[in-house]
Amino acid sequence: MKKQRREPIEIPGLDIARAKRYSRIRLAILALSTVLSAARLLWFASDRRASRLKGEIARRAPDGRLVGPLFFAITAALSWLASLPVAFAGGLLVERRFGLTRQSDRAWLGDQLKALLVGLVLQTPLLTAAYAVIRRRPRDWWLILAGATVPLTVVLGNLAPVLLMPLFNRFTPLRDEALAERLRDLANQEGVRISDVYEMDMSRQSEKPNAMFTGIGNTRRIVLGDTLLERFPGDEVEAVVAHELGHQVHGDLWRLIAFGAGAGFGLAWLLARIAPPLIRRTSEETGVDDIADEASLPVLALVMGALGLLLMPVQAAFSRAIERRADRFALEATQNGEAYARAMERLAVQSLADPEPPRPVVFMLGSHPPIAERIRVARDFDERSGSGVRIVAEG
Repeated sequence: MKKQRREPIEIPGLDIARAKRYSRIRLAILALSTVLSAARLLWFASDRRASRLKGEIARRAPDGRLVGPLFFAITAALSWLASLPVAFAGGLLVERRFGLTRQSDRAWLGDQLKALLVGLVLQTPLLTAAYAVIRRRPRDWWLILAGATVPLTVVLGNLAPVLLMPLFNRFTPLRDEALAERLRDLANQEGVRISDVYEMDMSRQSEKPNAMFTGIGNTRRIVLGDTLLERFPGDEVEAVVAHELGHQVHGDLWRLIAFGAGAGFGLAWLLARIAPPLIRRTSEETGVDDIADEASLPVLALVMGALGLLLMPVQAAFSRAIERRADRFALEATQNGEAYARAMERLAVQSLADPEPPRPVVFMLGSHPPIAERIRVARDFDERSGSGVRIVAEG
């Protein structure tokens, strides 16, 4: 029996045509960025450019041990600089054109520079260590490196809320003590311990609302964007936080880490089998014949990028399944499907989200179910349970 097609959903205050235009532009910029990134890597690897850059660094470096770290740092900085125009267009100009950010050019560039510095501080020693492992363990380097990603992810997850995130935004205890207590009670009711409830000046970068749990263990906290607090009433904030709470109750962070670890081992194994023969076959063009040579980085990045594209639909499907379960948890926890539906409607309006994107887009990139689906599920919950009274959405 053919499944009956549901009528398109109407969201009060949302200009569907404008939302779809915004979505198409974002997709075009993503595609352009991906193509240009691959083209830059091909250009850098060809005509022995990466090899010659490393040779030039080796001639000028006062210590041979600095050659690898300097090569990685310079490569990252040049890549950042080359990608800056597209990032500026997609990350600021488009957002500004659609009224989704008030950030100045200077503030945006400042955030980009901070991100570059953080990346250099973290990635340079990690890449240096990775190539040292490749040299010393030519047979099982992929196993060691894939295994190391799990503890590194946990450590960064614990430290990010106290060391990294404050570099970009200000975090202060939630001023609305009544709402903070309401959210603490909700967390305690579900057996989730948190350090505190914080608000974040998300409006520095974006007009889009958001809420999240951040941290692991003793740094776990609820974080609410000021864009959410200013525009969402208390019952809708509670509904959004209940969704995030569902991730904590179900251990979704650890599921994602486990999924990433499994995918990481598979990708590392494939990389170890694809990259070495590819590097040898292209050595005349690249000047690199050994995977342990730091100048092999652009070739490895190309292979990893291609493998990552193949994995994207699987990652997206796994993420959507997790998000659907968190939605169900929020509805059960609050018993207020109408508040959740209104929160999703408000989220769509404030973020200019396409409520029903094309299926191929959802298949490849959809980390969350389409908003239209989430609204229908929330209102169906109220109809099945008989809870709540229909309330006209604000704004």
